[in-house]
Amino acid sequence: MDAASFLADIEPLTHYDRVRRVVELGRAAARGDAGASALLGALWSSAQPYERLLALMSVYGSGDGARVVAAVSDPSRSVRRRASRMVARFCDDAQALAALGALIERRTLRRTVAQLARRKRQAAVDAFLGARMQAGRDPLIVDLLPFGSEALVSAHRHAIDEAGGPSCLERLGVRHPATAARWFGEAIARSKSLDVRLRYRLAPLLVPLARRAPDAALPLIQALFERGEEPSFLAGSLHLLARSRPAATFDLLKARHESGRPAPPPGVFGVVRFDKGARALGAERLDYLIRHAWGALSDGKKGPRWFLRLGPDDQKAVLRAFLLGGAGGYGAFLFRYVKAESAKEQVLRERAFVRWSCAAQATDGTIAPDVLDALPRDLREREARRHLSSCPSLVSKPDRRMSYARLLSFAEAREVLAPLLGHPEGDERAKAQALLIASVLHDRGALADALANVRARKFEQDPVRRAMIGALAALPLGRFAQEHLEAVGAVAQDALDAADLSHATASAVERLVVRLFRVDGAWGARWLTKILAVRGSVSTEGLGEELTPAEAERLTPALAQLAGAWCTGERAGAVLSLAQSLGIRLKVVTPLLEALERLSRELPFVGVAAGALGLLRAHDRPRFARLVPALLREDRSFVLIGAVAQHVSQKRQDLLDPLLDRAQPMTGRFATGKTRWVLDFGGGHGRWTARQQEKYAAGLRALLGDETSDVPTLRFAISALVRLAYADASAITPFASDPRPPLREMAIRGLPWLDAGQGVPVLIECLGDDRARWAIYALRKAFSEMSRERVLAELRAVPTAKVTVAKEVVRLLGELGGDDAYRDLLRLDAPKTHRDVRIALLRALWDHLDKPETWDVFGRAARDPDWIVASKLADIPLGRLSTEAERRVVDLLAAILGRAEPEARLDLLRRGAYLPLRDEARSLFRRLLEHMAAPAPEEAAEALSAVLARMQPGEVAIVVQRLAELLPQRRHLMAFLPALSARLGPYAAKHCVAVAEGLLAALEADALAVPQYLGLAARLLPWKALGQALAELGRRDLLHHDAMVAAMSAVHGCVHPSQLEQELRESPDPRLRRLALEALVQAASPKNGWTAERRELLERYRKDPSPAVAGPASFIMPP
Repeated sequence: MDAASFLADIEPLTHYDRVRRVVELGRAAARGDAGASALLGALWSSAQPYERLLALMSVYGSGDGARVVAAVSDPSRSVRRRASRMVARFCDDAQALAALGALIERRTLRRTVAQLARRKRQAAVDAFLGARMQAGRDPLIVDLLPFGSEALVSAHRHAIDEAGGPSCLERLGVRHPATAARWFGEAIARSKSLDVRLRYRLAPLLVPLARRAPDAALPLIQALFERGEEPSFLAGSLHLLARSRPAATFDLLKARHESGRPAPPPGVFGVVRFDKGARALGAERLDYLIRHAWGALSDGKKGPRWFLRLGPDDQKAVLRAFLLGGAGGYGAFLFRYVKAESAKEQVLRERAFVRWSCAAQATDGTIAPDVLDALPRDLREREARRHLSSCPSLVSKPDRRMSYARLLSFAEAREVLAPLLGHPEGDERAKAQALLIASVLHDRGALADALANVRARKFEQDPVRRAMIGALAALPLGRFAQEHLEAVGAVAQDALDAADLSHATASAVERLVVRLFRVDGAWGARWLTKILAVRGSVSTEGLGEELTPAEAERLTPALAQLAGAWCTGERAGAVLSLAQSLGIRLKVVTPLLEALERLSRELPFVGVAAGALGLLRAHDRPRFARLVPALLREDRSFVLIGAVAQHVSQKRQDLLDPLLDRAQPMTGRFATGKTRWVLDFGGGHGRWTARQQEKYAAGLRALLGDETSDVPTLRFAISALVRLAYADASAITPFASDPRPPLREMAIRGLPWLDAGQGVPVLIECLGDDRARWAIYALRKAFSEMSRERVLAELRAVPTAKVTVAKEVVRLLGELGGDDAYRDLLRLDAPKTHRDVRIALLRALWDHLDKPETWDVFGRAARDPDWIVASKLADIPLGRLSTEAERRVVDLLAAILGRAEPEARLDLLRRGAYLPLRDEARSLFRRLLEHMAAPAPEEAAEALSAVLARMQPGEVAIVVQRLAELLPQRRHLMAFLPALSARLGPYAAKHCVAVAEGLLAALEADALAVPQYLGLAARLLPWKALGQALAELGRRDLLHHDAMVAAMSAVHGCVHPSQLEQELRESPDPRLRRLALEALVQAASPKNGWTAERRELLERYRKDPSPAVAGPASFIMPP
């Protein structure tokens, strides 16, 4: 059989069957069949990419790696990309090396190397990457090094360390996590502090390390903590470690918490949750969390999930810690599990509850009802009664006060709500009825009474009825049983019989019935049908929520009854809504799938058919695949439905031919018979034959040639046409000169997508006229698929009179690499070169930082009169610099900081703290230190922020000295304090704390800067030292008005206000006693509360002999 006969033979087949035929040919050729070999040779030598692609697919039968190697250099993009995906599977090591060497596209090269690594083809990967590294340090190859073996990675450690980008480090963490952890651990151990560059390079690595090698990540994080790293920087990795290594992570966080300065709970534990790993923590660690870091364990509805997974001994430990040492408003749910059988246990439970209630109260003495929901019945009702009768702040807020009635039993709630249940205003009755029915949430046995209550009010106004039924629908499904359904049905019937039934109330009835469908499917089916008959429509939204497969199968008979009744009653919309509401459970409800098939076959509505077929495609692919050919045989207008068109394009190419025929108008139930359609198949064109693509292309070209076509139609036609790899591309290129501007631009932008680069000559031609601004950007994709030599030749021929074109040419030359392209770039460095081109030139030289001429260009840019040009030097990719290059960059940045334009300096200063430079000579640090004396205080503050971020432990003294020198400049001092305070969290680096302590000592001696001294002291001093500082200021009579304001603020920021209050309480100075009062108020803030002891202290302050203390105390109103 010759090639033409073979192609004719497989033309009517689907793509799958065509591939199967060529795979069989490949197997025959591998067995020595000369005819098969000749046929494959003919296909391979064809000028048509379709035939070459078929020959390539035969490798799945023959295993011929040589053909794959040849195909990676094919003119057709389709053939090249398919071949690149086959390299790892069919090529031996030598062939794989040849294929990798032939690949031009960077993305394809990355993907092919990754596939080889995934197939454990390390020898080929190592050989390729090793050879390319010997040829020079290409950033692309450096980023691919982690795909190599550990030996290769270790051999090129220096290159990875200096030139590896974020993607390289992320791959290193994924593929060699232990090695990465060891390297960075060694780097941290060598340094006294974590320099900015090391921190920058660690950022993309920590999460992969925690996921892949948790045991290696833990010591690394410990080392980071020891260097003063903030926990927030490590939150992502700690979150993973808390799941995989909970005990070790807890120990690590506890050590960090105890080594830091005082912090409010949960402190460092606030970056993690131990819910998933709580069972592995053990009693001692759980005890610590409950007492000191309760936020690391979920509260509320999620609380029982982790608690009930604990062993009995651990549960007892948690409850003991909660009862004896619990704090804050945490742990209401734990009272459910407290057994108070003895008198001692009851006293302990009572004491814990009083403590919890006090701490959980807001400033007005209330606790949110949602929080009280978690309490056991006796405590919940006790709190509800307190809010209803003994909470002064709720007296004037009846709506809010009555909301606590739902926490009572149904009977008691009815008594409490009785005045409102009989209120003359319907709105008030509606709110009361909703609260009464909501009490069934906690009173499981009261549902029958609640339903009787609703039935007794069958003649209520519609808003009241809606509130009652809505409250029933909001109850948990577990509250309903079979015996309640008759009463619910009566409630629904009463609502449907009401003449004033609103749409909102009907929707509430629907929600209630849909929820109860899971209790009794037959009952639910009857009522949904009745609602549909009465209302004309019905919504089944939410029916499939939390529905298990077993429940779906149990409800199938009822659903079948609904589907059958609604189909025969022409309720297509209801059937679709029912099917959609089941979600993923639709696939097990066969009768409903059959109903959807019936709808798509019988009803003449395109929306119904599209909806039904879309659901079948999503949930029953085999049925959909069987149905589509039958529908198209009966009526080809079904192809106008998107799901059908996509299926035909992707799976059933044997059905395409009649659908591509434009000779006759489209006929059928969804077409008028007057229009010739060019269909949007939504992709899959690569699975068509060449003849099918040509036929489709003819229709698309007709659309483009039609002067009346609108812009969306033109866009669709161009987008589809340029992606037809087997169609004649010569018919597309004339549209790049079309007189219609939208079509001309779209055609130019689409030309790079042509399969074999046929659009490149036209794009080059466009560069000479007003189409250049589109063509130059389109050429980027085309050039990425061409050899370097050809790209360079084309770029040299491009006219660069237009700035837009010149900029893109410069960028492309920079990405091209090589000495010849580099020389072309240097020639563009001229004083009269446009600013945008000069900026593009600086960017293009990033990959040539090893050449002295590059730094000459950068030096001239740093001195350029245009500060914007100079400022762009800070964009150099600093994470890939060698030591020498980094030194040069530091000199450039120092030069920019010396420029006269504030915009250039400020832009660099704001980034200065995070520039990933080691600054081994400390020249940038010294320049920033000098810049702290800049005339503008804001600029000086930015310099201080950068200094604090980049300083090392041994540089504390010079920073403190610099601050002391600038202390007389009050504007600068006011700007410095916020910048310094921002670095003084509880886990701040020790050297930052030391700088702050140095400045604090200087401020202490300055009697004119007491407010500023206290502001910094609040961030720095523990309660004992703060109390002593305040006492000393009182002794020196420096607690004037402004100082007292600052002292109040310092008291508010104190982590241990109770101890501070005790320290100042007995002072003879009324100002200090006033501060003690403020500390008491702070200690009684929400999550702590006004305990009996604190109330006694408040009474003492109210009796203070000084009006300055007693006056404010008399106006403090505890709840």
